[in-house]
Amino acid sequence: MVSGRQKARDERDKQERLAYVGTLTAGLVHDLRDPLHVIQLNAQMLVEALAREDLPAEKNARYQRTGRRILREIEALSKTLEMFLAFVRPPRLDVEPIDLNEFLRERLDFLQPEFDAAEIELICDLANDMYPVTIDQNQFGNVIFNLARNARESIEQRRAEGGEDFVGRVTVRTSEFPKRERPTQIEIADNGIGVKPDDEEKIFDLFYSTKEKGTGLGLNIVRRIVEEHYGVIYAATNRLEGARFIIELPRGYLLPPNE
Repeated sequence: MVSGRQKARDERDKQERLAYVGTLTAGLVHDLRDPLHVIQLNAQMLVEALAREDLPAEKNARYQRTGRRILREIEALSKTLEMFLAFVRPPRLDVEPIDLNEFLRERLDFLQPEFDAAEIELICDLANDMYPVTIDQNQFGNVIFNLARNARESIEQRRAEGGEDFVGRVTVRTSEFPKRERPTQIEIADNGIGVKPDDEEKIFDLFYSTKEKGTGLGLNIVRRIVEEHYGVIYAATNRLEGARFIIELPRGYLLPPNE
């Protein structure tokens, strides 16, 4: 039987190891961020220069595809580094009461160009006269971006599996339930490949991923941020209809857990 003192020592050792990993990761991200940015800028310049060059059409198209592939890989690597940093060194919450609908519209306006490029409809279905919620706008913005981009990737995968004429849609809804403990709800729904019923709980686990190149960090970080706002998040899915991620938040003026 493990004594309480031993448990405390084990927990302290665990926290010290996590702090050490956090320091290493922060240094790694710092050392890699600048070179990646330089590579990204130069790859973008290459793609733009090729578009102006008088090359045979086939060769020009091949070079541009290569340049865009480099840019996609850089974007994926940068995202992975940022997720590791967010996991090991989560920032302190800086909360304020906000208009949830206005907050969502601003984030979705930012995402609109990449959804247009992917030929996916981004639909807002926002309830009227929502009560304010208290959130950290930067961190909660990461929640919305992560879920919306996951939805886009799910739709792109369904299209790649044989539905070239498939019309992709991502819908963001808000609603309120006055008599519930967490009365404010955000739903992000797509008509992509969906999530297997057995995976609905596991997809939030650390390092669990259904993607071939997934880190298993994104949805775990999303859940942690939502829970730090006294909320809950869960998935509801149907392989024929896509996936729905539902966030429920308390309304009003609440302090974060680390206050």
